[in-house]
Amino acid sequence: MLNIPAGRFIWTFIVAFLITSNINWGIAEILLNDWAMPRFDGFMRTMDSGGADPFNILKMTVGFGIPLFVTAWLQASLPKPAGWLARAIVTATLVSFGAFYGTYTFISGWGNVNWWPLMVTATCDWVSILIGAVLIGRLQEGGYRHD
Repeated sequence: MLNIPAGRFIWTFIVAFLITSNINWGIAEILLNDWAMPRFDGFMRTMDSGGADPFNILKMTVGFGIPLFVTAWLQASLPKPAGWLARAIVTATLVSFGAFYGTYTFISGWGNVNWWPLMVTATCDWVSILIGAVLIGRLQEGGYRHD
């Protein structure tokens, strides 16, 4: 059950998603692509192998949006931690550990992908989600009911 009106939840998620997904893209473009891609031993798509395919871009967008949505939902639903900033940090960290660190560790164990660059990538994804969670928390704060 949300502790804020549904309309407030929707617009705060949309605003945070637009900003956070661009931050995530920027981190990947500026920091990760040149450093991590060679360490993934051919695991990543390139422009020549379908990286610019609109369907693949849609999958990446939805794949990033799901953890941010879960984070936003938890922030709007959980009564504790009581402060919006603490709730943002806790929810972003919990969701990121499952969504990024857990998944990327599984991929490393299941596939032939180096673990270390995946953990750096997971950390970058966590930072992106954390920024989004703080933004969501701040935007949601005005409508949160403290019982």
